[in-house]
Amino acid sequence: MKRILHYTKMLAVAALFTACGDDAAVNDQPSGADTAKIEINENVVSVSKAGGEYEITYTLTNPNKNNKLEAKCDVAWIHDFDYSIDGTVLFTVDANNTTESRIAYLYLEYGKANDKVTISQSGLGQEEVKYEFDIQYEIDGPYVTMNVSAEPENTRYYAWYMSKKGLEEGLAQSPGVDIVMYLNKIVEVDISNAIYYGAYAGYGTEDAVAELTFVGPSSQDFELNGETDFYGFVCPVSKVGERLADVQYKEFRTGAVKPSANVLKVENVVVNTDRVDYTVATTNNDQYAAMVLPAADVEAMTDADLLVWFNNISDITLYLHFGTFSTTALRLNPDSDYYILVFGYEYGMLTTAVTREKIHTLEVDPTLKAEFAVTVNKVTNARIKCSVDAGDMRALYYADWCYADDNTAELLSDVREAAQWLVDEGTFPDLATAMKFAGYKGNREFDFTPLTPETDYRIFAVGIDETTGEFNTEVFISDVITTPAKQVSEAYIDIPVGKYFLDYDLKELYPEEFADADGYAVLPLDVTTHGDVAEYYYDVYTGDLTDTTYPTDEEIILDLEINGNKNVSLTMSYCYFDTTLTLIYFSKDTDDNFSPVTRKLFTLKSEGESPAEEFAYGAGLKSVVYKSSREL
Repeated sequence: MKRILHYTKMLAVAALFTACGDDAAVNDQPSGADTAKIEINENVVSVSKAGGEYEITYTLTNPNKNNKLEAKCDVAWIHDFDYSIDGTVLFTVDANNTTESRIAYLYLEYGKANDKVTISQSGLGQEEVKYEFDIQYEIDGPYVTMNVSAEPENTRYYAWYMSKKGLEEGLAQSPGVDIVMYLNKIVEVDISNAIYYGAYAGYGTEDAVAELTFVGPSSQDFELNGETDFYGFVCPVSKVGERLADVQYKEFRTGAVKPSANVLKVENVVVNTDRVDYTVATTNNDQYAAMVLPAADVEAMTDADLLVWFNNISDITLYLHFGTFSTTALRLNPDSDYYILVFGYEYGMLTTAVTREKIHTLEVDPTLKAEFAVTVNKVTNARIKCSVDAGDMRALYYADWCYADDNTAELLSDVREAAQWLVDEGTFPDLATAMKFAGYKGNREFDFTPLTPETDYRIFAVGIDETTGEFNTEVFISDVITTPAKQVSEAYIDIPVGKYFLDYDLKELYPEEFADADGYAVLPLDVTTHGDVAEYYYDVYTGDLTDTTYPTDEEIILDLEINGNKNVSLTMSYCYFDTTLTLIYFSKDTDDNFSPVTRKLFTLKSEGESPAEEFAYGAGLKSVVYKSSREL
């Protein structure tokens, strides 16, 4: 029953974000471990062609008397290292008698800790290059365009941004480091990572650097948090990624985020002892956040206080939603006050007032034991939809599917093993907490999938004592449920390859929707459903993919289910002109039967685009997907 073990281990990830007030586990450093860290404060030392004596400074933390500082260099023209001054290494650089500039790395090692600095020396007849950058911003609320021009014009450079808050926090943890030194390090790390990961994708060093840098005037569009201070920064680099001079930076502040007209309403609230089920109903598709917090933590918070707290969460995406959303908040304390909080949220700002729904959890009755009844609602070739009623809504239980011939004792052992694994890994403090997280309460609807066609299954359930985490009932097991064979679905979708437009032209009519116009053809893909369609997937691929031997239909279905457009009725597909493209799509019906996979080969010609005035979809296309064609 590795299925149960895998499923429960996956719950551990979500568990980290549903705890209310739990303390994180602390792992003590083993005694005698080498925790020393050394960091060179300079990133590049520029040396004159005449050479001479130079120095670098470093910061050493957690020194160990068993370690010895040692400087190393991979060239002979850097030598005579002197460690006599704490925090400083002196060294000598020979004169460069060639006409070419040269670069070398100087390494500092201290036990297992190490860092490096680049030594750059000009050659005979070369003048020292002075790099100047002009950084300008166009700001519209949270949307920022950073325009950069360089002098000399042929300078290659890296340009990016960082929040002022993040920079200040980094500086606070880096004694002796100023803004320029800190941003220098960011440039070096970003380019180093690009070279490292680019190698896995088949890029050479120069190609990887070229992908990340600019030559000549550049323009970058960012979507950032509103009403927030940032630094834009630019740094000259060589074609192989070496930093040639210090970073230059310029501060900017984003504008306000537009409020949302979304009306958020908390509905279908079902409160239990350690959990609450609820639904958030919306009036439009604007983004919002939803969570449950202890009343004691929330009652003194204003909406502004809550925003500050929320923006400091490590991964706020776990709480963000669009449209109607139903969930179960777990790991609540019994007989306690909580608030369900819902608020519009975009780009780090509130876009609606905070909706606060106060609830009080039920008391625990340790004498309760589940009494099961299972109703099978629907069986397809890939799923079983059923409901499990455990009697009293406060009774804790575990339910899942199994094969018809599985041994019930082994089922219980696997569930117990999976829960104990979560305890041993430190996700939960004890078995009772782990089982409460993995278990269910009340009359629950289950959708067990993916299953195998023409296979015998059962549904099993067992009660749990929530004070100990141990099973406290016999295993309930249903009659045999046999999934039917697959069939070809009669339901299908159709996506015509019709009129297409130049997005420069569309930008004139709809500047907000097509703000990132880049000279593509814009092909509207409008989906029409026929029959009992439950899900559909589609995408535009680069190249001719009409040969069903590769990719096969099975390979295409897998790719579209992971990467394609799912149940999106309208997509603006950005396609290059005069490029071979394949539109591929399929659908599933409510019985999990697949339609045939449709593959349409096409090429868009620049002389055949339609006038923008014939674009028939109108403005306000915020729920539409804008997506470029892609390779399989």
